[in-house]
Amino acid sequence: MEPEAKYTFVGTSVLVLLALVTAAVVWLASSGQHADVQRYKIFFARQSLEGLDVRSDVRMKGIRIGAVAGFSFSKERAGTVEVTIGIDPTAPVKESTRAVVERNLVTGLATIRLQNLSEDSPAAPRPAPGTGDAVIAEGASQLQQFSETVNELAQRADETMRRINATLSTENQAAIGQTLANLRDLTHNASGAVARLDGTLASIGQAADGLRTSTTALSGDVHRLADRYDTLGAETTAGIKDVSVAVRQVSADASQLSRRTESLLVDTDVEVRLTGQQLRGTVDALGVAARKFRDPRATLFGPGEASLGPGEDRR
Repeated sequence: MEPEAKYTFVGTSVLVLLALVTAAVVWLASSGQHADVQRYKIFFARQSLEGLDVRSDVRMKGIRIGAVAGFSFSKERAGTVEVTIGIDPTAPVKESTRAVVERNLVTGLATIRLQNLSEDSPAAPRPAPGTGDAVIAEGASQLQQFSETVNELAQRADETMRRINATLSTENQAAIGQTLANLRDLTHNASGAVARLDGTLASIGQAADGLRTSTTALSGDVHRLADRYDTLGAETTAGIKDVSVAVRQVSADASQLSRRTESLLVDTDVEVRLTGQQLRGTVDALGVAARKFRDPRATLFGPGEASLGPGEDRR
């Protein structure tokens, strides 16, 4: 019994020692990992997190750069799930970085993939210590886009089927049948319509020929009329030139006549003035003679004694 008790004690001691070593290794690894990771928050509102678990991989361009540290329903943003991740500080996280959930279709396990929409965008700013974790915006996964596209196609197909059913209703089928019957009648009457159309085209051709002949004759008349107008224009131009010469001659004659009239008026004015002066002298002489002949007695015998002044003699 004593050897068996010793073996039991030794086995138990070895197991405890292995457990302690394992715990120490895990503690050292976790403490070193937390010291060398950058924490970020992601708020998922449109994507499903089915298959995502704590310690699920976080990858960028196919390389594992971190793991999921935890997730919970967000109190800051209603209707979203807040996922906390810890990634390598050297990972190129930029302002254009987006987070999407990728799911393995066989195993159902999900991972978070970070993708940069633009490699030229600046690096994401890191918050100051004690102010909380930086935030990476949610993106759209290809599976989600495919699912949305399939849903949209299904909705469009359903709408198309409803329209087709509405088009193929009983009333529309009757209308389509009537349209086909009318088309059949139109096909039967097409030969007659074609014959009438040929006759119409022939009439139009004859009318076009007549119009062409009339146009040719009218063109000749127009040319002749244009020639006549050219001749008339030339004659009118010559007549206008003659009239201009005559007008200039008349203007010269009128100017000469005006000068002669002015000279004549000057001479006439001088003669009228001389005649007026002579007439005025004659009138004065006639006045004196009239005064003398007013008293003939005084003219013949001299003035009377009553009209003589003091000291005057009749002689």
